[in-house]
Formats: sequence, C-alpha cells, structure tokens
Amino acid sequence: MFFAYALQGALVVAAAILAWLWQGAEIAGAALYGGSAALANVGLLVWRWRRGRYDYHCDGGRHLRQFHRSSLERFFVVGAVLLLGLYGLRLDPQTMVLGFIVGQVAWIIAAATLKTD
Repeated sequence: MFFAYALQGALVVAAAILAWLWQGAEIAGAALYGGSAALANVGLLVWRWRRGRYDYHCDGGRHLRQFHRSSLERFFVVGAVLLLGLYGLRLDPQTMVLGFIVGQVAWIIAAATLKTD
C-alpha cells in the first residue's frame, strides 16, 4: 500500500515537471497543488486502512460508521484544500483539477497493478 502511495507521488511530481516544461512554473504549481490534494486524499485513506487492520470491527454497524466517517473526512479535506487553492492562492482551476485527476488516476493504476492483499 505504501509503495503504491509513493508511486502515486512520483507520478504527480512527473506530471508537474512535464507541465513546467510545457507551460511554465505557474501551471506546474497549480498541477502540483491539485496532485497534492489527491495525495492528501489517499494519505487519509491509507491511514484509515492501516488503523482498520489493527482495530478489529466486531460488528457491521461499527464498520459501516467507520467507513462513513472516513469518506466524509476525505471529502471535506479534499474540498477544503481545493477551495483554498481556488480562492486563497488563486491557482488556475482547470490545471489544479487536472492535477487532482492525474493524482487520483495514478493511485488507481498503482494500487491495481501492485495489489498484494
């Protein structure tokens, strides 16, 4: 799981470097920020997954509550990070969202190809 997370980070950085070579530093910064939002999202997912491995859920209700809590945490963290990028830092919205999408797709590909569990 952590190797897939590291691979996702490497792909986000590679995409930002390509954006920097193609369009310049401002676009690369927005893409890197969006990719960082995806990394924060997956970081929370990995953290909750790891905690869930050692904190055994004895009943389905407790497991479902933890699942909902994790999804809401990730939703609000990603929303807050992206809103900060849009309104606080005034980043290019299309590039920032594209960086987020690249980060999420990188996670899906890395996790699917490196699945060991």
